[in-house]
Amino acid sequence: MKFSKLLKRTIIFIGVLLFLLIAAAVAIPYFYKDEIIEYVKNDVNKNLNATVDFKDVSLSLIRSFPDFSFGMENLSIIGKEEFENIKLLDVKTLELRLDLMSVIKQERPIKIHSIQLNEPEVNIRILQNGKANYDIVKASDTPTASKADASYDFLVQLQSYGIKEGKLSYHDRSADLFVDIANLNHSGKGDFTQDIFDLVTTTSTKGFTAKSGGINYLKKANANLDATFHVDLPNMKFTLKDNDLKINAMRLLAEGFVQMKGDDINMDIKYSAPQNNFKNLLSLIPNAYTKDFSDVKANGDMKFNGFVKGTYNGNKNRYPAFKVNLDIKNGDFKYPNLPLGVADIFTNLTINSPSSNFDKIKIDVPAFKMNLGGKPFAATFNLKTPISDPAVKADMNGTLDLAELFKAFPMEGVKALDGLITANVTIDTRMSSIENEQYEDVNMNGSFRLENMNYNSADMPLVKIKELDMDFTPRNVVVKNFESNLGKSDLKARGAIDNILAYFSPEKTMEGNLVMRSHFFDVNEWMPSEETTNNTPSSTAATEEEGVFNRFDFALDGKVDQFIYDVYELNNVSTTGQFKANQFDIKTFAFLIGKSDLKGNGTLTNVFDYVFDNQILGGNLNLQSKFLNLNEFMEEAPSETAKATNTANEEAYEIIPVPENIMLDINADIDRLVYTNMEMTDMKGKLIVADQNMEIKNVEAKTLGGSFLINGNYNTLDLEKPAFDLKYNLRKLDFQKAFNTFNTFKILAPIGKFIDGNFNTSMSFSGLLGKDMMPDLSTLNADGFLETINGLLRNFKPLEEIANKLSIKELKKFQIKNTKNWFTIKDGKVVIKEFDYKVKDIAMKIGGSHGISQDMDYIIKAKIPRALLEKTAISSTVNTGINFLNKEAAKYGLDIKAGEFVNVNINLTGNILKPKVKLKLTGTDGESSLKDV
Repeated sequence: MKFSKLLKRTIIFIGVLLFLLIAAAVAIPYFYKDEIIEYVKNDVNKNLNATVDFKDVSLSLIRSFPDFSFGMENLSIIGKEEFENIKLLDVKTLELRLDLMSVIKQERPIKIHSIQLNEPEVNIRILQNGKANYDIVKASDTPTASKADASYDFLVQLQSYGIKEGKLSYHDRSADLFVDIANLNHSGKGDFTQDIFDLVTTTSTKGFTAKSGGINYLKKANANLDATFHVDLPNMKFTLKDNDLKINAMRLLAEGFVQMKGDDINMDIKYSAPQNNFKNLLSLIPNAYTKDFSDVKANGDMKFNGFVKGTYNGNKNRYPAFKVNLDIKNGDFKYPNLPLGVADIFTNLTINSPSSNFDKIKIDVPAFKMNLGGKPFAATFNLKTPISDPAVKADMNGTLDLAELFKAFPMEGVKALDGLITANVTIDTRMSSIENEQYEDVNMNGSFRLENMNYNSADMPLVKIKELDMDFTPRNVVVKNFESNLGKSDLKARGAIDNILAYFSPEKTMEGNLVMRSHFFDVNEWMPSEETTNNTPSSTAATEEEGVFNRFDFALDGKVDQFIYDVYELNNVSTTGQFKANQFDIKTFAFLIGKSDLKGNGTLTNVFDYVFDNQILGGNLNLQSKFLNLNEFMEEAPSETAKATNTANEEAYEIIPVPENIMLDINADIDRLVYTNMEMTDMKGKLIVADQNMEIKNVEAKTLGGSFLINGNYNTLDLEKPAFDLKYNLRKLDFQKAFNTFNTFKILAPIGKFIDGNFNTSMSFSGLLGKDMMPDLSTLNADGFLETINGLLRNFKPLEEIANKLSIKELKKFQIKNTKNWFTIKDGKVVIKEFDYKVKDIAMKIGGSHGISQDMDYIIKAKIPRALLEKTAISSTVNTGINFLNKEAAKYGLDIKAGEFVNVNINLTGNILKPKVKLKLTGTDGESSLKDV
């Protein structure tokens, strides 16, 4: 009995203990969650020139007991400055296994035992100047602490790490190298608590792409690497032990080491292909490794090997020596589902770079031969001193039928290909001989011809090249004729390249001239789709094509009869100028858009960075136009979206955005300009475009019977809320024309409808624009004055009511001359500061306000000659004129006959069409002066 009770109690105790342990395992992470989040964010963010963010964290003891599991969702590192909005790192989930006690006790560093990255995306970008987006640690002003004094927040004691379904994008413009890896899986195991240990790794990817110099060396290749590294942490030396790399069907083995000493990276690596089967090498050619590659029949011998040896230090321009050897003999292949094959493939390639001096690189291809459809094709190539003075010895001879190539080699996404290439070219010279016009030392002759090419691809419009005809001469390479249809567009060109050998030197510029003609060109066909753009990670690294274009110095002469871009149709487009490295000096340009014409000249800088890399386009332009209708640059909005305040003859337009990534100074000279329903002439001024803001400097023009001068800013950084901040000086504008032209004027100065004459105004004007490019009056703020030079006021209902109330017909219609009315606009109200005016010896002080809805609240303090009131007594009713004032005087015991003037306060309310007038007698001269009132 006692035993059963003891057993029962023991079971209860164990149950309670397990419950408490489980509860603790669940609860402890939540006790420390906020502390850990703060710990991680502060430690990571405080010294980074980047923005680090994550959505949430998960904390647990159960999954990794007795260790502590820390998970982070949607971790991202986003660059700044040149790398704005580029994600260096984007991880769906990050999982860390941590030592529990190091988390709980703050005096201990947090020990990390394992790291797992799930679906990480890494985008590495290196600019032409060598700046990298991963260099995000801010420079410290404090001296580096000694090892003894250093304190660490984290202590890496890894036992394993892994990457699951990752992506890597490495774009290095300085080295002209572009690598993209998709479906990356990697794992590593080793005892990082030891100074010396073996690290066992496994890596696989199904999307390995590598480009350089405009050439695809690998395209979506499969790669698998099993490698063991001997790690010597004290000496930072990593030695390859067992390793096996397979790219598609090609196996590679390597031996050697990499050692890091300060900023230097020392290396000595040899590699080779253990198999000598040509078919394995064939699998590396882009598009060659098909699903049925195992059924491809291929023969031939292949040898491939090389080495990399020396020191790399990018800051000191130190690079290791390297060598690549490739030899192919008696190669041939045929795909099972294609009718033709390629035979008699022979080649020998050696690339040798003995030092950091790339001018000593030698590339030698003494032979390249193949036979396609019974047509032989052969070439040789030798390059020396590519940096200082490229020396090229090469020839190309043969015929290549593109239709037969399409029948022999798989081409992903290509629906059809045909055309004929005929080449007979010999080159044996140095670039200096061409530059120095020593043509007797230049052996360059032959021709290259492409005829009747049709290229039909799934991801681009149909390309037809009727003819490309080039002649090689000692002086230059002449493009005699280029005639093509690119989708719906047509293009013809001719020109010359004066120093073709400059192509082989990254420090040389190709010079020449180009003449282009087109009847119709639709740029929209060649713009990437919105879906493609959205699926491509943003990058400041341009494609490899930019490097070639950046080394052009070409004279350009272009004409296009009809040019389509976005929603715009331009006609009679022409330009002449000089394309230099990343710059276009425009000698002339001209085009028509609708009934508008534009012409001018100027300079555009950073052109190729803008086109290929979405960087900032700079420069200056001088624009001239006889007639410019800005409405043709504005997309019409649906008529139902037009505001009720628009008049029947007005159209509604959408916002004109100030372009992104543009920094331009524009000097404009326009004879006649139309904007919405306003017409201006003799417009001159300067526009400065930057950061989606347009600064308007000293823009002057004639309009509405007068002239204006404008300074200020128009900003579309927030396209939903475009803003303006302007200073106007308007001179001698016609009241009626202004009222019938400006909706804003109707609201702010409704009296203008009833004035015939001219006015001046000077004001500061700021607020937001609506979708119709008209000011949102509820956001409007303004200060200034309205000066009436000469005007006739008549048919103004509020004054007519006052005139009737006082029986003074002179107030119904009178001349206004040289008046200044100061006003302020704020919170939807126009406030008129009190001003003095005199009509027919009636002295008045007028002030008050009116709103957007035309409701009024004005006070007019009038000093009326008693004689004028008595003169109209006969025509006055009991409740108007002198009769009304006498009754009012009797109420207050006043005698209006005692003074020469009668003082009256006139309260004007209601709205313009239905005004309400109240008169209040305040005294007469001699009893109560107007000032006292």
